[in-house]
Amino acid sequence: MKKLIVAALMLLTASSTLLWESCKKENNSNGSSDMVLSIQTGARTIEPGSTQTYEAVIVDTKGNVTPATGVSWSVTNSLGSFSGGTFTPSGSGSGTITASVTKDGKTLTAKVAVGVYLPAVFTVLPSAIVWTTNAGAIPLLPVYLGTGTVSGYSYSSSNSGIASVDASGNVTCVANGECVITVTANGLSDNNKVYVPVLVVGMPTVSLPVARVAVNPSGKELFRGETANFTAKAYNTSNAEVSGQTFTWTSQDASVATVDATGRVTAVSLGTTFITATASGISGTAEVDVLPDSLILVTPLMASIAPGGTKQFTAQAYTVNHSSHALSTISMPAGLTWEVPTTGVAIFDIATVNSTGLVTMNTSATIGLSSVVIAHVSSPTIDPGVGLIMVSDCNCGTTTPGVDHINLTSGSTMNISLISGPATVNATAVDATNNPVAGATINLCSDNIAVCTVDNGTGQIIPVGPGTAIVTVCNGGVSTTITVNVTL
Repeated sequence: MKKLIVAALMLLTASSTLLWESCKKENNSNGSSDMVLSIQTGARTIEPGSTQTYEAVIVDTKGNVTPATGVSWSVTNSLGSFSGGTFTPSGSGSGTITASVTKDGKTLTAKVAVGVYLPAVFTVLPSAIVWTTNAGAIPLLPVYLGTGTVSGYSYSSSNSGIASVDASGNVTCVANGECVITVTANGLSDNNKVYVPVLVVGMPTVSLPVARVAVNPSGKELFRGETANFTAKAYNTSNAEVSGQTFTWTSQDASVATVDATGRVTAVSLGTTFITATASGISGTAEVDVLPDSLILVTPLMASIAPGGTKQFTAQAYTVNHSSHALSTISMPAGLTWEVPTTGVAIFDIATVNSTGLVTMNTSATIGLSSVVIAHVSSPTIDPGVGLIMVSDCNCGTTTPGVDHINLTSGSTMNISLISGPATVNATAVDATNNPVAGATINLCSDNIAVCTVDNGTGQIIPVGPGTAIVTVCNGGVSTTITVNVTL
């Protein structure tokens, strides 16, 4: 299942998919080359639990393209691993994927940005950017399909010296390097941040007929049967437009949307596909998402459940206004079915769900694993609803006699970063007159272990990835909560 929530509409590639480092002869840092390595897949944001296959080609100074064989793939920041060209995430955050290959005694490398994040309640287009300086600003477009009210969006950069962003969401690449743009949906309280990884690279030292291709628009939402015209421009290593280029247009998945020789795209069925324009071996990519006429939203969006525990999920159907994207409640179509997908591998099949949406976590489920619960009907026009379920150590124990409530001296909100590390919860179980109850233990439980985990031995909250989690502080049936905001 590609989408964990309907609101996560697109995972968009920045316009140009050719990113590189200088191509050098082996053991000769001053050598030159007449070839570059191009990662055709481009920049992506990937959901945990999914995979992404990357492809690379070799382009020479005449624009000839040769398939790259024997490519070595790697990723930074311990985000996951490669099997051939297939990337499987195992961590969360942003990083860089590097491809390396030896051709005619020369080592060629290329890089693209990658993000591994759980979906928020909205999405941002593009979701990952690889770009060069002096190539124009890239506008970020937040897209929200939900029942809440967004009062506006805020933007910030983790390093404005690499890429800056203005109040309207226009990203300007300043210098080579990596950073992350954070987009916050104001007015939404849960999962209201999206992180856009940015990789700024230099132009190649090899003189190519085309150095980059930009597709406009860089992404488009369509409903079934709608069409849109895409255009492409080619640029050389000096960022000057190259005229007279003939572009070859392709769709990654023609069952979702087709594209003709002029760049005209027609939406066919629900889903997402990438539209690519290629000239002289260099490709630019945009993404098309075909939206549903109706959809199902699952509540809660995500939940942590202890082994042997249960969680009730509910589903509501909506129609989507084609112009405003506003949702209107409708009666659930007949045949609603709940499902937790199975793999046939016992360790990964962590939970079951009954016909009413009650999820039961297996008693042997391994803490930290995750899966999804899906609510769907038999219709090609209605998008299913999906919720994330994670296995966590949520055990409040039994209530100690005399405990009336829990005092928090560390506050009901904690803002911590991945860099700062764990934060200690200062909590005391007290009686009705506010006196500590002897022998009353305090337990912690995170509702989103992709954001933070807990250590009941030390009373600490441990950041795992950016986002918001609710940590329950409890003694048996007596509890209070802490809102934990984890940033990069």
